[in-house]
Amino acid sequence: MIWKSTASSVTGRSHLDRGESGQDYSRAGSIRIADSEFFIGLAADGAGSTTDGGRGAEIACETAWECIIGNLRQDGDLPNIPDEEIRRWITASRDATAAEAAGRGKRLKDYACTLLGVVTGRDHAIFFQIGDGAIVVSAGEDYQTIFWPEQGEYANTTFFVSDEAYLERLRILHAPSSPTEIALFTDGLQNLVLSFSQKKAHAGFFRPLFEALRRDPGNGFSDFSGQLGRFLLRDDISTRSDDDKTLILAVQVAG
Repeated sequence: MIWKSTASSVTGRSHLDRGESGQDYSRAGSIRIADSEFFIGLAADGAGSTTDGGRGAEIACETAWECIIGNLRQDGDLPNIPDEEIRRWITASRDATAAEAAGRGKRLKDYACTLLGVVTGRDHAIFFQIGDGAIVVSAGEDYQTIFWPEQGEYANTTFFVSDEAYLERLRILHAPSSPTEIALFTDGLQNLVLSFSQKKAHAGFFRPLFEALRRDPGNGFSDFSGQLGRFLLRDDISTRSDDDKTLILAVQVAG
C-alpha cells in the first residue's frame, strides 16, 4: 500500500475584505526510506490578532517537517520515537520562529500559530496537536477525531506554539495501527465538519472527498488539490465561515 494525498489552503473572506493575505499553511506528502513509505501531514493557523501569524505557521510546519524527516532517516521505526522527541520537533519550531522574530525586532507572540501533525507508516501512527482545528481518521464506517479542538479561556481563543506553556498544551497520541484515511484541517472548517454537540465528525463531508481522492488518476501528491481549493471557496462554505481554511487529505491505495 502507498499513500495518495492532497492539500489546499484558501484565504477567508474576512482577510480578503481587508486586503490581507491568508494565515494558514500546510505541508504534506509521502516519503520512502529503504523499503518503508511514510505519510507526513502538517497544518498550522496563524492567530488572527497577530502581524506575522502566517509566517509563524510556515516556519512551524517547515521546521517540524525537517525534524520528522531527520528522525525517519535516522531510525525509520515510528514505535521507537518517544514523546520527548516529538516535543523536540515542536520546540525546534518554536525556536526557529523566535530566532526570526528576534532578527526582525518583533515579539514571538507576533508569530503565534496552532500546529497539527501526523506521521504514519505501515503499522504505526503518531499524532500531535497544539490548539484548535482537528485531525480526523477513518474508523470502520465512521470517522473520529484524534483530539477535540482545544479552546482558550475566552470565546474564539485557543493555544499556540508561541505560548510559554506550549509543551503543556501539546497533545500526543501513538496508534498501533495506521488509518486508511486521514484529514487535517484548521479551525476555519471545524464548525462545518464537526458536530460539537455530539463530539463527532460528519461522515457526509469526509467520505465523498476521500472517495474522490482515491478515484483521482494522480499518484503521490495529487493534482486534485486544485479541485479541493475550489471546493473550499464555494459560496455555501464561505458563507458559513469567513476564516482561512486548510484541508489535507490522505488515503492508502494499492501500490
